[in-house]
Amino acid sequence: MTRAGEHLALLYQGVEAWEQWRQRHSHIHPNLAGCNLGQMDLQGFDLRDTDLTAANLQGANLQGVNLSNSRLCGANLINAQLTGIEGVAINLHHAQLVGADLRDANLIGGDLAEAVLLEAELSRSNLIGCGLKNADIRRAELEAAQLNRADLSYAELESANLIQATLCQANLTHATLMGAYLYGADLSRANLRSARCAQAYMVRANLEDINAEGIDLAWSNLSKVNFKGANLRGASLRGTRLHRAQFHRTCLDGADWELADLQQARGFPDFHC
Repeated sequence: MTRAGEHLALLYQGVEAWEQWRQRHSHIHPNLAGCNLGQMDLQGFDLRDTDLTAANLQGANLQGVNLSNSRLCGANLINAQLTGIEGVAINLHHAQLVGADLRDANLIGGDLAEAVLLEAELSRSNLIGCGLKNADIRRAELEAAQLNRADLSYAELESANLIQATLCQANLTHATLMGAYLYGADLSRANLRSARCAQAYMVRANLEDINAEGIDLAWSNLSKVNFKGANLRGASLRGTRLHRAQFHRTCLDGADWELADLQQARGFPDFHC
């Protein structure tokens, strides 16, 4: 029997047998790579430092499971229950997480590059410092999620719900946020260079000190947005609603704000920055 087969047999014996084996063999990292764990109830299992590369976990129940430092590259986690998992430094590179429930998950420092999180539930999740480059996060729920310093470059976030999310110092270069909801989101000091954010809803968002050179914000609702110290050189603000937006120390050199509604906007910018 292969190592993966041996460890899968142990898993089938239940939580108690698995925990006893892990305690006796703490130096061994479980190998479940490629195993079929679809629809299984794995709640209560300790899966730290486990190799689950390309494993099938579709519809599995992993609620509250510890997956820290585990490898799930290319794993199938479609519609999996991952609420409240502990996944520090987890590797979900290119994993399939369509419709997965990751509410309140702790994925700090994880690798989710190229992961498919289409319509996933990530509300209140901790994604601080995560790598999400080229990830597909369209129509996902990320309300109040923590994405500080996350790498979201080239990520697809079209129509995602990022209400009250924290994205301080996040890298969103070339990201797509068309039609995204960012009410009250904090993007201070984020890099949004060449990001596509047309028709986004950003009312009361904090965009202080962002680098957003060449950003497309056309037809977005930017009412009461804080643009203090922002670099919007060459940005498209065409048709935007900027009611009571704050522009103190903002650079808008070469920006297009034709048809923009500037009613009660404050602190008009320096056009030669």
